[in-house]
Amino acid sequence: MLPANTPILKALSLPSEYAISNAHEIGVTPALAKLDIALARGLRLVQIRERDLDQTARTRFAAEVVKRTHRAGGRVVVSGSEELATAVGADGVHLTAVQLMVAQRRPALPWCGASCHDEAELRRAEELGMDFAVLGPVCRTDSHPAVVPMGWERFTRLAENRSIPVYALGGLGRQDLEQAWSCGAHGVSMMRGAWHADA
Repeated sequence: MLPANTPILKALSLPSEYAISNAHEIGVTPALAKLDIALARGLRLVQIRERDLDQTARTRFAAEVVKRTHRAGGRVVVSGSEELATAVGADGVHLTAVQLMVAQRRPALPWCGASCHDEAELRRAEELGMDFAVLGPVCRTDSHPAVVPMGWERFTRLAENRSIPVYALGGLGRQDLEQAWSCGAHGVSMMRGAWHADA
């Protein structure tokens, strides 16, 4: 396989659903139970966020998510911390937009994603060779109630002709996949929407 083909093959292997954990809201035990249900349903890409958990609790939760997701054949990335990702055996890291814009290099992990909100951040994600970007918020979201959503029209303009896959984020669920695809997204990234059994 030629090295130039690697990004293409990695992009093709990314699933259409990217779930973000919310154990800080619902509790660790319920979050793990919902993870098991989602994995059984077919979820294969999970981001561990959990900035509000203390370090010990976050590490234990992350290790358990990695164990369960790997057992199901999925991948896990950790938000904002290469160190934690390495410590718990995760597959990669997901950079915040702030981390992305100050990064001098791509993190030295197999899978790297980044949060983006505008053209400059998307361009930086491409320059660093990130595997994918998450762009939003597309719709109004409980996570950031004061933020004005960009809407699908702006998302489409920003996501167009990108060299890396772009997930749509913000108030979305599995029911929004068709809309996301029609607007140039690789898929949808979800926090609360990922964990509804009937979503």
